[in-house]
Amino acid sequence: MRFSAAPLNELPPVTKALAVLIFAGWLAELAFGFKLNFYFGLVPFNFIGQLWLWQAFTYIFIHADFWHFLFNALLLWMLGRTLEPDMGPRKFLLYFLGCGAAAALLTAAWEPGSLRPVIGASGAVYGLLGAFAYLYPNAQVNFYFLFPMSARSMAILLGTIEFVMTLSHSGSKISSVTHLGGLAAGLLWLWGERRWRELPVYEAPDPAIKEKAEVDRLLEKISAGGQASLSRSELARLDEYAKKKGGRA
Repeated sequence: MRFSAAPLNELPPVTKALAVLIFAGWLAELAFGFKLNFYFGLVPFNFIGQLWLWQAFTYIFIHADFWHFLFNALLLWMLGRTLEPDMGPRKFLLYFLGCGAAAALLTAAWEPGSLRPVIGASGAVYGLLGAFAYLYPNAQVNFYFLFPMSARSMAILLGTIEFVMTLSHSGSKISSVTHLGGLAAGLLWLWGERRWRELPVYEAPDPAIKEKAEVDRLLEKISAGGQASLSRSELARLDEYAKKKGGRA
C-alpha cells in the first residue's frame, strides 16, 4: 500500500474539493484575519455559550499560515487518494467532516471558557490517519516523512504524543486535544462500524414454515392421544389448515 501524493488531476472528487476549500479558507484567513477566525474558527465559549454550531465544521477549512495549510493539505492529498476510493465519496466526506466535528466537540468540552479560536483541518486529518492505520495496519509509512514504521505504530505513537501534550497543558499554540479527538473519533467510528457488521442479522421465520411446524405438532398430539386430546382452538387451527390445503381434517 503506497502512502504518497498524486497529481491533482488524479485525486478523487471529494478529496480534490476538500483541498480546494482548504486553500480558499487559507486565502480568506489572509484577507480577513481575526474577524474570520472569531466567527468561523472554533471558539469554545461561543460554540457552547452562543450555540455557534457551524463552527464545528467551518474551522476545518481555515488555516493560520502557509505551513499550517501546506501540512494539512499534503496529508489530505496523500491519504485521500487511498481512502476515498475504498470508502466511497459519500462515506469519505461524512467521515472527514465527522472526525473534524468530533474533534471540535472534544476541544470545546476540554476548554469551554476559551475565547481563543482553534482553526485548521488537523482534527479531520488525524481522523484520516486513524482510518489508514485501522484499514492498513501493516502498511509502511514514513513518520514525519523521515522515520519508517507501520501505520499501526504511527497511530499509537501519534495518539500517545497528543495525549501527553493534552495533559501537559504546555501552552503551545497547537491544539493537541483537537488532534487527539479526531484520531480517537476516527478509530471509534471504524471499530463500531466493523462491530455492527459482525452482529447477527435477525431474520423473521417464514410464516408457512411456522404454520407447518404447528400442524405437525398437532398431528403428533393426535397420533399419541387421539383427536380428543386437542383443545377446541387446536381443532379449529387444524381445520383451517386443512381447508387452506383443499382438504378437511
